[in-house]
Amino acid sequence: MIVRQAISIDNSARNAEEAIHAAGQALYQSGACSLEYVQAMVASYREFGPYFVIAPGLAMPHARPEQGAIKAQLSLVRLRESVVFGHAENDPVQVLLGLSATSSDQHIQLIQHIVTLLAGEKNLHTLMNSRDPEQLYQLITRAT
Repeated sequence: MIVRQAISIDNSARNAEEAIHAAGQALYQSGACSLEYVQAMVASYREFGPYFVIAPGLAMPHARPEQGAIKAQLSLVRLRESVVFGHAENDPVQVLLGLSATSSDQHIQLIQHIVTLLAGEKNLHTLMNSRDPEQLYQLITRAT
């Protein structure tokens, strides 16, 4: 679901595209996707806007499986400073959960995992406020 090296805390992205790129790079560096997938994540934002900003302060950027997904995995990027994505209700964004899935079924499974994770108010608070990569890793892995 997530590996420790796919968690980045205190990221210095200055805008939405840099933040999305950071979430994609975390996926790429852990072997979950190709560089083309990272580029497709940014291109999706440019084309469709901030549809993946799913809750106040929280975005879930991704691309289509055929655009370079290698395995199902999440990345977590916590920004040093929140950035505006252009979402009327949920800006600014502080946390990004990057998503890589090789099929629609895997995509749905990852989203269900995130929904389960976010259902707990304490979990959401930890996700949005923790600066401890190990705590965030444990939170995401035990929500299965």
